[in-house]
Amino acid sequence: MDLTFAHYRNRFCMFRTYYALAAGKVKPDGFDMKVIELPDPPSHEQEEALIRGDVQVANLYLPNFLRCKLQGAPIVGLCTEWKSTMKGNGMFVRKDGPVQDPAELAGRVIGSHQGAHAIHRYLLRHKFAVDDATLTWVSHPQEQLLTALKQGKVDAAVLLDQFFFRGEEDPDVRCLYTDGEIWQALHGFPEMIKHMVAAREDLLRDHPGLKEKLLQAFRASFDWSERHLPEIANEFVKRYPGEKEALLASARYPRIEFTFTAAEQRLAEAEMDMMVEVGWIPRKAPLASMFAIS
Repeated sequence: MDLTFAHYRNRFCMFRTYYALAAGKVKPDGFDMKVIELPDPPSHEQEEALIRGDVQVANLYLPNFLRCKLQGAPIVGLCTEWKSTMKGNGMFVRKDGPVQDPAELAGRVIGSHQGAHAIHRYLLRHKFAVDDATLTWVSHPQEQLLTALKQGKVDAAVLLDQFFFRGEEDPDVRCLYTDGEIWQALHGFPEMIKHMVAAREDLLRDHPGLKEKLLQAFRASFDWSERHLPEIANEFVKRYPGEKEALLASARYPRIEFTFTAAEQRLAEAEMDMMVEVGWIPRKAPLASMFAIS
């Protein structure tokens, strides 16, 4: 059986996780897997490719998956993929700029790779009493956000992954807060589910037992990457602009386990509450109707 798996482009943590599968360094049990990259949000190509059947399995941004699933998409969640921790996703400002405190973001222009950012809207609302209506959100590709911030095109920018590391190392900007810090302060969870893995419903229906084989393949690919990070970083910079030091540092930010434990299910419930409040999804639904929980 031949399967195609899609993950987001120009994201080193994802590139390194699936590199061993893409390069044939590890082999799935009982099937062959082709790995492709599709555009990052705000593009919806990733979930649309899965819904159309162009790919059979994909990692998806959790809010996008939930929205599609609530609209009846024939896809099912398998596990979490990327859980952010205390670093790797933060709100950055210029050191000499007009914003020195998160509460001062009211009335400001904020850049992110997806425009209005539901998670940061929620965090600013609940922790810093910033009214959503006063914020102006603009979209820039991740690789352009730090430059936009330094040039004054935005007053603040949400930086992720290797771009977060670049922001930390840049003498002209500073991190106001990370989403992990504020989420834990509000709710006590030490991490947030950002991305998960989904498959087509018909794939799991027609191939009982495939879920565990897929998860085994993903874990094996991730384990291989842990032992070969410098090599994978070299391959990454052949395709995308990047600094090896930043790539290697950013690889340690998220927690990647390919599980959906009871604790992760409680976390998913809390995140759904947040997404309903900020209008990212219209309602909640039982997790068992969305994920293949075993």
